[in-house]
Amino acid sequence: MSAILRALAPSTPRAAPAGSPRLRASRIASSRPRRLIVRGPARSLAPRAKADAESSESTLADADAAAAAFDPPWSAPGYRGAAVSAMAPPAQAAAVATVWGGIGLATWFACGVVGPAVADAFPGYMAWSRGTWPVLGLTYVLAGVAHFALPKGFEDMYPHEGAWGFWRLPGSPAFHVAWTGVAEILGGLGVASQLAPASLGVPEWIPPTSALALFALTVAVTPANTYMWTHNAPGPLPEDPDESMLSMAPSAHLARATLQVLLLSVMWGVAHPPP
Repeated sequence: MSAILRALAPSTPRAAPAGSPRLRASRIASSRPRRLIVRGPARSLAPRAKADAESSESTLADADAAAAAFDPPWSAPGYRGAAVSAMAPPAQAAAVATVWGGIGLATWFACGVVGPAVADAFPGYMAWSRGTWPVLGLTYVLAGVAHFALPKGFEDMYPHEGAWGFWRLPGSPAFHVAWTGVAEILGGLGVASQLAPASLGVPEWIPPTSALALFALTVAVTPANTYMWTHNAPGPLPEDPDESMLSMAPSAHLARATLQVLLLSVMWGVAHPPP
């Protein structure tokens, strides 16, 4: 009976003795590092990564070459996030015309509507204000001197040839910086001559004529101010400017346009004194 039960029971493999050759071979095999066998497309990963890296390097090189082709660098479309210069030339021209038209309209409104209304409502204040206007002549003198003290900064403001799709003006940036500097100094001195004592005998025609000349000059340099907005062109900067100085915020451009309207309005008022 016991023989029959042993025959029917499932056979269980016996563990090999600890020192058996079979167990030693098994331990050696399990301790060896396994090699990953890669078949098919995975074998091309290394060449593909190399090709992608070479393509990326080529793209960067092309971008560097394209940037180097622009002189000055802010003539490149979209320089430092400039939105207008990234547009097509007709759109740039439309944006510039809109800005110039807005400045002209604001100046007309200030000179033809706001000024007379304030003079009628507050004659004493307007008389006092007119007495301070000649001081702005000294501001123009300082600006003219800066043209010669910091010529490179003012040359950078001058629009490059072909800017906005239409800008072409004879003469180099250095030439235009020089003559506008001289004009600002002479015109500023003429306006400020109202501050001189009567004993010096300054002719009466000099202040209004100088103011009218500065009015025309302020209009003439408007493209340079606009260029700073459309292309993020830098103006006069210190020798080691930080990142924030390399371009102006939109609010700063708006403040600059407002100041330009104020200067135009004051110069127009000096050129047309009340009877």
